[in-house]
Formats: sequence, C-alpha cells, structure tokens
Amino acid sequence: MQHILLVDDEEAILYVFQKYLERAGFAVSTAANADGAVAVFESSHVDALVTDQRMPGMTGDLLVQRLRSVRPGLPAIIVTAYAAECSPDLQNVPVLNKPVPPADLVSAVERALASQ
Repeated sequence: MQHILLVDDEEAILYVFQKYLERAGFAVSTAANADGAVAVFESSHVDALVTDQRMPGMTGDLLVQRLRSVRPGLPAIIVTAYAAECSPDLQNVPVLNKPVPPADLVSAVERALASQ
C-alpha cells in the first residue's frame, strides 16, 4: 500500500482529503504544518506528498524543496487557493486549485506516483 503524506493547516481539509485518498486505497499520514510533515517524513517511508501552499511557518513549495533535498524526485502535489504564490522553479509538481473534486485529487496522486 502506498503511503501519502498529506499536509494542510485546515483540519476539515485534512479530514476530507484523507478520506478521499484512503477510499482510493492509499495509506495516509497527516500533518497540520511543515514541521509536523518533516517529522512524519523522517520517521516513516513516504511515497508521495500532497500539501497546501499557504501555511504558517513554511509554504508548501518550500516544504517540497526541503523534502526533495533529502529524497530527490519525491512525487509532490500542491493543492491551494493561491496557485500564483507557488514557485515556478518546482519541477514536476502539479498545482491543483481548491476546491478540488475528489476524483481529480486521486487522479493527480496516481499520476504522480506512476511517473516515479
């Protein structure tokens, strides 16, 4: 079972996205901020990252860069209402606009994992 790390500072979004991904057959760990995400990443194998962009402490694109500095090529997706704030330097990181339909989120995760 592939393990997805889901990061968002809004509890309701974490809950809903977690349910979408679990119903699609993924194991999901959640974190409410980048520090929590780094802790999960360091303590378990993560197959892909799904993160919000705008969070306290660290933006989603910086989180992707930080985790990829440890594991280059980590599949990552940013789901945000602030797509214009995402760094254009990120490679192979799809940006989905909130609100995202469940099927679109699951499809994006499956594509990201398949490209690995």
